[in-house]
Amino acid sequence: MKLQLLKIFGVFLLTAFGSLLSILELTPSCVAAEEPREELSQIDLEPFRGQMIVEIRLAGNHVTKDWVIAREVWSAEGTVVDPEVIEEDITRLENLAIFGEVIVTPVVVEGGVTLNYSFTEMPWIIPYPAMTYTEENGFSVGVGVASPNFAGRDIMLSGAAVFGGATTYKISASNPWITGNHVSAGVLAFHQTRRNELLEFDQTSDMVNLNTGKYIGENGRLKIYGGYYGVGSDQPNITLDSDNFDELWFGAISLGYDGRDSWRSPHEGWHNESSLLYIGGDANTWTWGFDVRRYQPMGERHTIATGPFLGLQSGTVGEDVPYYLQYFIGGANSVRGYELEDLGKEIFGKNQFLYTLEYRFLAIPTRPVKIFKWTFSLGLELAAFGDVGVAWSDPHDFNTDRSRSGGGVGVRLLVPGLDSLRFDVARSEDGNTVFNFGLRAIFDERKKRVR
Repeated sequence: MKLQLLKIFGVFLLTAFGSLLSILELTPSCVAAEEPREELSQIDLEPFRGQMIVEIRLAGNHVTKDWVIAREVWSAEGTVVDPEVIEEDITRLENLAIFGEVIVTPVVVEGGVTLNYSFTEMPWIIPYPAMTYTEENGFSVGVGVASPNFAGRDIMLSGAAVFGGATTYKISASNPWITGNHVSAGVLAFHQTRRNELLEFDQTSDMVNLNTGKYIGENGRLKIYGGYYGVGSDQPNITLDSDNFDELWFGAISLGYDGRDSWRSPHEGWHNESSLLYIGGDANTWTWGFDVRRYQPMGERHTIATGPFLGLQSGTVGEDVPYYLQYFIGGANSVRGYELEDLGKEIFGKNQFLYTLEYRFLAIPTRPVKIFKWTFSLGLELAAFGDVGVAWSDPHDFNTDRSRSGGGVGVRLLVPGLDSLRFDVARSEDGNTVFNFGLRAIFDERKKRVR
């Protein structure tokens, strides 16, 4: 217990320090120096409801193109002020993740009001201390450079090199809206070497992932992706190919629905996805994924977040499905209350079912915080949760005897870029108490095989 306390305390200090460095470097204000900007704050829009919008003005977007902002603003000149629509405008603009602050102030003019949208921008290019974390390999730290708003078009370009638990060289690019209804394109490429602690071999991985997608209406989502994944092992009988290196080619399609009121701290709505993935080359397997999430408001700051994830693969492990593409249960991103290295070596398989229930209290709503010339958005959530999960290959192993459950309480630090840092203390059904740490929301991380 003492060692676990020291471990989580060290993780907290390291993560908080790294996050602070990242925040301070990632979100300095870019307000034009030649025109000092008076301090603004969000005001109550209700007294202006029903008044005619005479003009919409944008200020503070010295890098971001006007049309990048305009396509997210549904309030229009010649219509009347609707506070709910303006709040949705602000949420969509915040979801772009290129602004430290978005303020809308109405000004009474002849014939109605002018809506002033004022922005604090993040810089268009950022050197930063890079950090990754998995429970299997721990922390990896290094350096990176990113352009979160390349050419002022909300295009994300980034590259990083990290060392430690895993050595990774990664580049990525994403354009979330090229044309049409959010037609997007992206690419991810990386080279990684790490110790696969669960299967006990040294793993080398190379990946190139190309993707495109579009919105279907307002909430529908379509995504298509494919690419190459190469995996090498220093041990025999790990890869499907006898030369200890698998060359895999993959393609996938997913359909989803995203009705969340916020991407970063959802309080209400559904976020569902069904996907079909084929992996060929040295492997030959289909994977169907089904992900359901419901965010149910229980009060102004109280939210129930819940839903299952199901992953099913065809084929036989060791013949069609590589051993390293199985699901391993346990840890911060599946069933909390267990260490991944302990439970993962006991409960694993080509298929997985997980169910998570969380109660969340937004203790400190996300808000802009200014330190000298820097502006960043920060918040804090408290949570109580329960998890249940099982992994299996043989259909006879899909049973309650093989499933495991755990529950506990935790703290979520809401930060830019990572969405949240999770610090949980959980108790397993076996009576063990474990501290779990995670990056990003569990609902996103539970779909990953390496977590």
